[in-house]
Amino acid sequence: MSIKVISGHAIFNENALVLSQKFKWKLETDFDPQPNDLYIVLGAHELAYQLLEVQIRKNNSFGYIVLNSEQIHSQFMKNKYYISLMKKNIVFDYNTLTAQYLKETHDIKVLSYFFFEFLKFDVERKDRPYDIAFIGSRTEKREKMLKDLQEKHPNLSFYIDFDWSHKAPESMTQILHQCTTVLNIPHYENNALETHRIHKALACGCKVISLPSADEDTNKFYKDYITITDNIDLSIEGIEPNYEKMVKELSSKFYPHLTFVINEIHTKLLAM
Repeated sequence: MSIKVISGHAIFNENALVLSQKFKWKLETDFDPQPNDLYIVLGAHELAYQLLEVQIRKNNSFGYIVLNSEQIHSQFMKNKYYISLMKKNIVFDYNTLTAQYLKETHDIKVLSYFFFEFLKFDVERKDRPYDIAFIGSRTEKREKMLKDLQEKHPNLSFYIDFDWSHKAPESMTQILHQCTTVLNIPHYENNALETHRIHKALACGCKVISLPSADEDTNKFYKDYITITDNIDLSIEGIEPNYEKMVKELSSKFYPHLTFVINEIHTKLLAM
């Protein structure tokens, strides 16, 4: 009869750990739901079928809060098990674009918002062998843009990974501590800002240069913390990372409502 946090994919393990530590919720590693438990789930799209099956098998005696991290054009937004999981449970999102899409397309109401928080490592920014880094899935647009940038800036050292070589948080942290600037090139058109990549880079002391998202309010907020530009120019100095200030501002913006909703839901579960 408690609130627990679980991660369905390695790239969200650090976020799950931070959420658990911040609010004293148990980080679940041995998934065995008990009556009235409330699970806060990161990466639920990867485990949608399994999560649904257990919930049905246990007669809906416990609940999930799905922290949706998928964008509108993600393949998982067409996955019937993931949509069913969100319809049966509570959904939080990290951006308003997807929240609006879920409501209009699937009649799924997002009840609150969250952000991706990472551990902060105090590592000096000197002696970083890579000037520019990009880590993410391979797309034609990303490949072309990065190739053009490498040709235009042969004096800069690049680290590019399209192969998911850094799924584990420790591996991602280690490589980012060797990079000065991280590029954020959207995977999708008309995208929400890819804040998971951005926050991790800032937490590791990297500057970030990003193309804008389709959400002007989000662009406006992040312009204080990263360089947002329509054309990525590696000759610009870029904004110095200030992860602590950003987290403080986001915490005051999101956490009061998030914790209120979670506690209300858990109270109702306990009364069942």
